[in-house]
Amino acid sequence: MILRRLTSKLMMAAAALCFAMPAQADDTAAVPKPEEVAAQAYLYGLQQAIYYGTRWTYTQNEATTNVVLPGLNQFYWIRKQITPDYPIVTPNATTLYGSGFLDLRAGPVVVEMPEITDRYFSLQIQDQYGIFRLIVGSPFNGTEARKYILVPPGFTGDVPADFPTTDIVKWPALTAFAIVRMAVENNSAAEFKILNDLQDQVTMTPLADWLANDHKGIAQADRKKVLGDFPIPDGMPEYQFGQVDKQTPEQYFTLLNVILNDPTMPTDADSLMEVEMLKQLEAFNIGKGLTFDWDTLTAEQQKALETGFKAGFDNTRKALKTSMIDMNGWGITRNEGGFETHWLDRAVIADAAWGAPDKNISHVGGFLFTDADGELFSGKNKYTLTFDMNDLPPVTQFWSIPIYDANGYFVANEINRYTVNSFMLEAGDIAPNDGKLVFYIQHEKPTDPEQAKNWLPAPPDGFRFAARFYGPYAPIVNGTYDMPKVVRVK
Repeated sequence: MILRRLTSKLMMAAAALCFAMPAQADDTAAVPKPEEVAAQAYLYGLQQAIYYGTRWTYTQNEATTNVVLPGLNQFYWIRKQITPDYPIVTPNATTLYGSGFLDLRAGPVVVEMPEITDRYFSLQIQDQYGIFRLIVGSPFNGTEARKYILVPPGFTGDVPADFPTTDIVKWPALTAFAIVRMAVENNSAAEFKILNDLQDQVTMTPLADWLANDHKGIAQADRKKVLGDFPIPDGMPEYQFGQVDKQTPEQYFTLLNVILNDPTMPTDADSLMEVEMLKQLEAFNIGKGLTFDWDTLTAEQQKALETGFKAGFDNTRKALKTSMIDMNGWGITRNEGGFETHWLDRAVIADAAWGAPDKNISHVGGFLFTDADGELFSGKNKYTLTFDMNDLPPVTQFWSIPIYDANGYFVANEINRYTVNSFMLEAGDIAPNDGKLVFYIQHEKPTDPEQAKNWLPAPPDGFRFAARFYGPYAPIVNGTYDMPKVVRVK
């Protein structure tokens, strides 16, 4: 969903947070203060920390409450309408997701996609830095059945002759995260049967098994679950994995040290910025070959990590709300990629919508936190969102406007409607009147039948939006589209 990188002014401010030191008398730069190192380390490592925690959830967490455990080289599929029990922040109810972690330690892994001609679909695979190194699907390279092979570093075998070079991906790590998206055009049983049949044809198969199966992927139902065996910090409560609002500085930096010692997630030796970051972290005994123990730190070191952790957290949350392109009040996230060095961008996306693409190739997101008067949304009020039918969002695929609680999660409602979208308009499930398409956003169902048809149920307390525009045209990417404001009914 992501657009251009943050403005140079913001990036300079972020860099100044840790690296802009006054010159010494001999013109050498001062050593960054410990709390500045910690603040930059938060921006540097947040994406990797959530990646690590999500991988643990998908491949290792056998708690009875965990419904997201497909194991290694398997997809966890959403096979029905996405509802409030979905565990990922700001999901899109207009797509069904399949997601899972590839384990490349034993060699390449093959992902196969079936032919899909009747709807939007995509396969997108990211590394631990949130960089999507493979983005394919109907808007990108067609609707034919295709197969892709991810080849890990150090692989000395032969890639089978079945793969054209366009579908051979040299992967920089021994781990990867894949997301498959398929558009949901309605919520009927027949629709989900079609989608589920397509999901069953998607395979993720280690190369050795793929070769043994006559050069074909093995259906997920025919493979046993293989659990991950990645190191987990001792004594760390489960909630800290990916739950940045609940994470403590001790938990975060303990996990960061585990990550830096995980051979499946190598650091980028070509990044001078990262090399310098890792060198500075050694002062806290954080790094490859080091053992981090919070209790052995001095009081000054603990205070520095606590101060820096809070600064990094606050800076990330502030950037989400203040650094986006203004599209008539809606915040369009800026991104052109560059996550290797644009750590604030990386942290913002990790915090707000982990798993979203790092570039605006696929789809664009638009956040909205306040109404037309600049006030935070409240379920105690009533609002309207009005489109001109001659000026709907310009996209090649579809648009969708989900509503979430203040933390980014769906909230149950009596009609199981968590979004409004262009498919609903085409199907007549929502209706324009006099050339206008008006959505009624409130907690209680409108008594007027026409308003009830266009009702988007609001959570009872605070809420926000994260609109999606699939296949956006330039006016959405650059913020010049006149996206309507959400207006409070007074």
